[in-house]
Amino acid sequence: MSNLGEKKVYRWVLLKHIGSPDDIKGIHFDLLLEDKEFCRTWRLSDIPLLNGPYVDSVCIQPHDLYWLDVEEKVVSGNRGVATRIKQGIILQSFPSVEVSAINLPLVWDKLEVALVIDENGCRIFNEKSKYFF
Repeated sequence: MSNLGEKKVYRWVLLKHIGSPDDIKGIHFDLLLEDKEFCRTWRLSDIPLLNGPYVDSVCIQPHDLYWLDVEEKVVSGNRGVATRIKQGIILQSFPSVEVSAINLPLVWDKLEVALVIDENGCRIFNEKSKYFF
């Protein structure tokens, strides 16, 4: 059987990370978006709410694909515990070039939404057609 014409499904996860020594509040959230051989990753100050305000986000070093399947794990180097709190699929692959803003359709809490990460932070919209480039 051939795989020709089959589209790869990309995944994402949101991890709650507690006990990180460089985290003033003692908690943050890591958003990992699968991008071929690794996960592009952002540290979020809070969980984005559907059609809610932007939450602060900082792009951090890519994470291994391994983290897409982790439910809960102690982070190496005495850097706390990461627990998966949300997961889903991305409905298109990343652009082949690095861009300063991310605007991707994905499934969030069983809804097809737009994920926007730009200079303002991270936001989730359910009126996706309004926000896609």
